[in-house]
Amino acid sequence: MTTATMEPKTLTTKSGKTWLRRTAKGQTDWRFWSQAFWTAITIWIGWEFYRFVKFYESGAVGVEPSRPPGVEAFLPISGLLGIRDWFVSGALNNIHPSATIILGLALLTSALWKKSFCGWVCPVGFISEAVATAGKTMHGWKGKLPKFVDWPLRSIKYLLLAFFVWAIFFQMTPQSLRTFIESPYNRVADIKMLRFFAHIDPTSLYIILSLVVLGFLISGFWCRFLCPYGALAALASFVAPWKITRKASACIDCNKCNIACPAHIPVAQLTRIRSDECNACMQCVAVCPSINALELSLPKGRAHMPRLATVLAVTGLFFVGIGVAMASGNWQNSITSDEYRRRIQEIDTSKYQHNRGEVPDYSPKD
Repeated sequence: MTTATMEPKTLTTKSGKTWLRRTAKGQTDWRFWSQAFWTAITIWIGWEFYRFVKFYESGAVGVEPSRPPGVEAFLPISGLLGIRDWFVSGALNNIHPSATIILGLALLTSALWKKSFCGWVCPVGFISEAVATAGKTMHGWKGKLPKFVDWPLRSIKYLLLAFFVWAIFFQMTPQSLRTFIESPYNRVADIKMLRFFAHIDPTSLYIILSLVVLGFLISGFWCRFLCPYGALAALASFVAPWKITRKASACIDCNKCNIACPAHIPVAQLTRIRSDECNACMQCVAVCPSINALELSLPKGRAHMPRLATVLAVTGLFFVGIGVAMASGNWQNSITSDEYRRRIQEIDTSKYQHNRGEVPDYSPKD
């Protein structure tokens, strides 16, 4: 997939302003391929985890498939629990360590390059963008809501995040936190998640289909209004030193950046894009016809990052972080094959249920 890049060409506007324009030339769309890469990795992880669970559900006969730790990326609540427990105990929990590592890396990339996790890595964001693009192609509407509707809806994801933060960081004592992390329910939270989608009930299916339809009509509906993971990344992004920066002296006021921005940010009217909705997708940079008018950079245009450098930085940080976790023994969990065999066989019993974070009483041998 390619986007337009350009070679310098000096032109003069009607007002007499001289500026450098790029002429069209094929360039790899690094963001698309980054999103496609991580989506493919996610699909592979999902398939391997399905094989792993199915092996035990069918009696554990034959060669045991390996459990991919990356499946814990879909356990953000376990990741948040792990971060709190890490603060309290000073050690990474060994039940879902990868959930904590992945959430931490997502926050770190956001704290450096805006919500780059959402814009360059997250498979859900990739699918959400694809649905929105298909919708705009078919109905021709940009999917932008009026501000008086958009602002209240955008607050929903922060309210959801506030609930989880309150429950985990303020309501739970260190002891109740550790009890929940070690509980039978949390030990199989990834398997419960798989079973939810593999045996989805009609109500849940209708909700998911409704979200797809809303994403088709309203650009980025899930990510913009409902995703608490995105809300957490957005809060981290406020401190990011690298932001989209507009150089007014090079801007020709063509407004192409405003039209291209999937988050509906008025880029052409700003100097530094601090919005919590900016995921550093650099669509505005890609369509800008004026060289150096828009860049992902430090303040005052220092140390700008083109798309290739951005994908290498974001992806590289994930690879380094995961590599360090593997080398230090903090990537795989401590649950044994025998324990998985026993728990999967009895997973429908009451001790694997929970109610608003409360779990049934259990003894360590459970």
